Amino acid sequence: MKQNITIAGPFSRLQGVLHLCDMEENRDKVLVMAHGFRGSMDGGGRAAQLADEICKSICSVVRFNFTRCTMLSNQVAELKCVLDYVRNTLKPKKLFLLGRSFGGATCIITACGGTAYRPDGMVLWSAPNSLKRTFVQVLGEKAFQEAQQGKTIVMDDERGHDEIPPAFVADLMKYNIPVLLKRWENGSLLIIHGENDCIVSPDQAKENFDLAGGDKQLHYMKGDNHHLDLRFQEAGDLIKRWLKENI
Repeated sequence: MKQNITIAGPFSRLQGVLHLCDMEENRDKVLVMAHGFRGSMDGGGRAAQLADEICKSICSVVRFNFTRCTMLSNQVAELKCVLDYVRNTLKPKKLFLLGRSFGGATCIITACGGTAYRPDGMVLWSAPNSLKRTFVQVLGEKAFQEAQQGKTIVMDDERGHDEIPPAFVADLMKYNIPVLLKRWENGSLLIIHGENDCIVSPDQAKENFDLAGGDKQLHYMKGDNHHLDLRFQEAGDLIKRWLKENI
């Protein structure tokens, strides 16, 4: 069963979708999905498809939209509000996070920043280890430096028109993903990364894997890119199998 939901966020209402598991006995196991920079909860239709597949028998799924191009600190605050909603509404016996790209960084900060929002397991999909290296690649080195000097960066492409204020980059620099991941000592961790990712370099996945503790897996998608365009179904199958093992 799928229904649109509205969640009270820290700044505005957040739009989302709740996929209740078809198997009633698994409805109280929940996966929360966090999308990437300039992305959406639908993920071009593929995130929605994966959620539909998962909720058939494995667990319930919650997808939602972050405020577009908001600062990382704001995304963390929004994810915490979503987790509060899930805990209060669904009262999960087990809770998992799945973060795609920038959403992966948001999940790491939220899960490893303390025990209050630590999930039972986490999936990092094309997630960065170095926010600076990643956003130098995303924005371009010149634009990144200009943002550090106080200039607003304008992005106009097939994904739309967005203005990235200098505060966005300044906020990024407050977070140290490696230090945070060292706090992941227990719980299951699944890392999936494209072998040819040119946005978040593949070595960052290995760095994340080496830093984290607990029961962890790292899977490189052969020949694939940041969005896993070639092996999306294979990645989805890995996630479904991992969830089944950890439910």
